[in-house]
Amino acid sequence: MLRKGLLPVLFAVLISFAGTKLVACAGPAWPSDEERRFLDAYRDSVTAGATDDQFAHADKLYVEALQVLSETYVEKIDRAAFVENSIASLNGLEIEDMSPINIVGAALDDSLHTLDPHSAYMTDDMFRRLQESTEGSFAGVGIVISLDDEKHIRIVSPIDDTPAARAGLRPDDRITHIDGHQMKGEPISEAVRLMRGRVGDPVTLTILRVDNSFDVTVKRARIEVPSVTAGIIDQDIGYIRVSRFDATTLDQTQEYLSELESRIVTPRGIIVDLRRNPGGLLDSAADIADQFLTSGLIVATEGRGERKMRSYEADRSDYFDLVPMAILLDRGSASGAELMAAALRENGRGVIIGERSFGKGSMQRIMPLTSGGGLKITTGYYTTPENHIVQGHGVVPDIEVNRADAEEFEREIDLEHALPSRRRDPRQSLASLDATTCEQDIEIERLGKSNRENLEEKPEDGEEVYRDSVLECAVGYFADGPLATYRNQVEPLLRAGL
Repeated sequence: MLRKGLLPVLFAVLISFAGTKLVACAGPAWPSDEERRFLDAYRDSVTAGATDDQFAHADKLYVEALQVLSETYVEKIDRAAFVENSIASLNGLEIEDMSPINIVGAALDDSLHTLDPHSAYMTDDMFRRLQESTEGSFAGVGIVISLDDEKHIRIVSPIDDTPAARAGLRPDDRITHIDGHQMKGEPISEAVRLMRGRVGDPVTLTILRVDNSFDVTVKRARIEVPSVTAGIIDQDIGYIRVSRFDATTLDQTQEYLSELESRIVTPRGIIVDLRRNPGGLLDSAADIADQFLTSGLIVATEGRGERKMRSYEADRSDYFDLVPMAILLDRGSASGAELMAAALRENGRGVIIGERSFGKGSMQRIMPLTSGGGLKITTGYYTTPENHIVQGHGVVPDIEVNRADAEEFEREIDLEHALPSRRRDPRQSLASLDATTCEQDIEIERLGKSNRENLEEKPEDGEEVYRDSVLECAVGYFADGPLATYRNQVEPLLRAGL
């Protein structure tokens, strides 16, 4: 999945792979000579006492996985090279259970990571966690995690209003120990397992932040966190933040948009905040974009050889029709968040303010295997309405707002084995300015649950005042702030679809 930067996880990071589909797989063929080389090689690593049935089960897993990969991966794979990688990985496996099925699964996972950062082998338990994450409910501490290049557990982001967020955990923190267990070299699934538990039970995370190491103890909770928060800014600007796209996001979005429209008689603007949104279900992202569009293509997918596969067309536009819109992005906005922002801009609906986004534009499918577990395989790319691909490039804002304290982490193109960039959107930012030049005091009335990061409560005595400078700058786009000077440049371009 993700090595560094946004987005793999198995638990919540699997949320980040928008458009993940569940597809049934056919049974495997007989092993080829290439596959037989691996099947012979891995036997030397198996703990003594393995049965013939266990070997047969593991053999079937590998052969079936190679068949599925050859038929569905986004590029034609070199089967011989893949098998060589599988054999080479056997000497470096860091697993306790050296049974045939575990060795083959670990070798498959390692080999799939050499194709791209997001392809992976999934156990049955991982499937269950994926289902929980896309349903918007799970038990734990509430963080999105990944493996970095040094096989440390990296926090991609804490989920809003969860124990992890309230404990002050930050993107790019490394989890070195969980309840004293050393985590370097451990798979994501083991980190998730150790952080799961009964609601209310504490778990102690040892955090490495830059060069400072410290312990944080948080209580596990049932994470049924909303993916949408909203508010009214300065009495006449609607604000809605979508932190991820899951099965409940559309209903939450519609509920908040309806309330915003009923409360704001003459809206001056609407701000759609997609910062730190790692993506999620593609259908959800497309449906939410559709709330603001009357017609036009939202997103399409293409597979091997640029073969067009599926497209999502707009037909709804129920909310804030003709009201000026600003979409907020940052380097943590990925996958579905990038596609939604591009769809709104390329259909002339809104201006993008903030930072260039993460650049995750590939599509993964979950392929269950008859031999158990399954594969998460990259099968295509997402294309924007103008047929651009965000993979590797990200989405460039119309107005770039730079924060001096912005969190630094690598984007998609920096990940090991990242898929190459292609068909880049030629747009460049019209302006680039420092956030401090457009900070302003704004008044926010929160609706529903508060968002600690974007709609901050008043600080207690002695606490530093939090300013969401980018949000404050975006408010100025609709008023008399420094960004308002760019309205006359941006709005005609939007109307012309440029």
